[in-house]
Amino acid sequence: MGLEKIFKNVIIKNLLLVILLFAILVFGISLLLNTYTHHGESVEIPDVKAMKLEVAKPLFESRELFYQVIDSTYNKTVSPGTIIETIPPVGSKVKKGRTIYIRLNSYTSGMTSVPDVKDVSQRQAVAMLNSLGFIKVETKWVEGAYRDLVVGLEYRGRALQIKDKVPADAVLTLLVSSGNSMNEQADSLDGIFIPDEEIEEESDTPLDF
Repeated sequence: MGLEKIFKNVIIKNLLLVILLFAILVFGISLLLNTYTHHGESVEIPDVKAMKLEVAKPLFESRELFYQVIDSTYNKTVSPGTIIETIPPVGSKVKKGRTIYIRLNSYTSGMTSVPDVKDVSQRQAVAMLNSLGFIKVETKWVEGAYRDLVVGLEYRGRALQIKDKVPADAVLTLLVSSGNSMNEQADSLDGIFIPDEEIEEESDTPLDF
């Protein structure tokens, strides 16, 4: 069979066309992959911590990186509206065109539920509150039978109940028993020695009506 007859065969022509299309497709995919991955090029995530977004934007753009804010949290030690974390972290090597996720420091503190601190020691109550982010904790001593026992919790003079929500930077007041109850004062009189002569003298003294 001559070449002319081979190329005139419909089946062979279709097969050659399929092979040609497949080769073009493979070449195109390879070209796209090389373009997408920038031939293995990578860049370092810049140190944008404590920066505002408008300041950090040119640093991302110069490295052909995109960014997206995904969350915000409140930290009173950091300026409001600034970047406190990037995902991946600062200094990581990533491909150009990668999206960097950002966590910002919010302008206001969030609301946090207060724990049950009643009937625990003052030290334990402070530790519980600190662990939830309540750093400003004051103590107010009140009458009570047992010293150093927490009997209540207040915020701006208002008594708080379990699960009440207050700002994380709120100044809370622990009501702590001083141990100076009326019963304890009465008990403290026991054991005071009164001489018998004084008792007799008092009993012999005539009463004036």
